[in-house]
Amino acid sequence: MKPITSVILYLFLVVGSVLSADAVEVRIKDVTTIPEMSANQLWGMGIVVGLPGTGDSTRLALARQAVTNMLTRMEGLRLNPDGLQARNIAAVMVTAELPPFAKAGEQIDTMVSSMGDAKTLSGGTLLFARLQGADGQVYATAQGVVASVAAPGQREAPIGKIPKGGLVVTNLETSFDNLKTLSLRLNHPDFSTASTISKKINETLWEGIAEPTDPGTVQVQIPEGYKMRLVNFISMLGELTVEPDTVAAVVVNQKTGAVVIGEGVRISTFAVSISTGVDGSSLSLKINRLPSGEATLDDVVAALQAAGTTAMELVEVLKLMEKAGALHAKLIIM
Repeated sequence: MKPITSVILYLFLVVGSVLSADAVEVRIKDVTTIPEMSANQLWGMGIVVGLPGTGDSTRLALARQAVTNMLTRMEGLRLNPDGLQARNIAAVMVTAELPPFAKAGEQIDTMVSSMGDAKTLSGGTLLFARLQGADGQVYATAQGVVASVAAPGQREAPIGKIPKGGLVVTNLETSFDNLKTLSLRLNHPDFSTASTISKKINETLWEGIAEPTDPGTVQVQIPEGYKMRLVNFISMLGELTVEPDTVAAVVVNQKTGAVVIGEGVRISTFAVSISTGVDGSSLSLKINRLPSGEATLDDVVAALQAAGTTAMELVEVLKLMEKAGALHAKLIIM
C-alpha cells in the first residue's frame, strides 16, 4: 500500500470577515446595447488556392468543381473537374461580422473554414468571395492571404483569418426615422439593473420617460425635441452612470486553476480536509459545515492554493462547497 500524506486545512471563517468592495459606477452605454446598432453576420463560399499539398483530397469534387466553374465564368475555359488532381486548393466557408452603420469602402476581418478534408489553410490565398446577409443581399467581398489562428506550439486546424480581408460594398442603412421609443438591451439581464437604469433616466429627464419592460430591456420614450437629433439623445443617455447589480458567480478555469470571483459572492463557514498520495495517485476531499457565518471566497482560494492544491483539486473543492450549500453563488467551470 502506498504511503499517504495528509494535508489538513481548517478554515475558521467568522462573521464580519467579508471584504466589502466599493460600488462601481459605469456608463449606461457600457452595459447596454441598442438593437438597431447591432452587428450583422455575413457568410459566403470561397476557394483557397496555393496550399502546399494540404488542401482537399482528390476524392472530394467540391473544390475542383468550384475552380472549373470560376474559370468558365471568367475565361470561358471548359475543364473537366476530374482533371484537377492537385491538393493545393480547398473549398471554404467565409464568415464575417458587418459592424453597425458600415459604409462602402470599409475593411472588415474575415474567417475561413474548410468545407472538405483540408489539413490546413494557412498561407493559402482566398480568391474573390461574395458575403451575403440573412436577406440574401451581398454586403461585402473577401480576398487575401489566410493567416493561422493557432497559438505557438499548437496544432493547426483547417481554419484561418484574413485581417482586413473583407471589403464592404453596400452601405448598411439604419434608419431612425419614425422611432417613438428607444430600446436599451442589457448586456447581462438583471431585474435590479434594469430598474436602476430606468430610475436614473427618469431622474435626469422626467418621471415616466423610461420603463423597464423585462430584466433585459428598458424602453425610453424619445422626446419631441430630440427626434431630429437622435444621435445627441443617445449620446446623452449613454453618458449617464449607474451602479449595475450582478448575479453572484464564480468562474473557474479547470486547466489553469484561475478563479474569478464576482461581487456579492458569499460562503458559509466550513472546514475542508484534503488527503493526497505522495505520487498524486489518490485524492479524497471532504467538507464539513461549521456554525453558520459569512466569509470571503478569495481567502478560501488563497489558502487552498497556499496548501499546494492543484487546479483540478481546487475545482473539486468548489464543487463540493456548492453541493454542501457552503457556496452561495453560481459556479461556472470552463
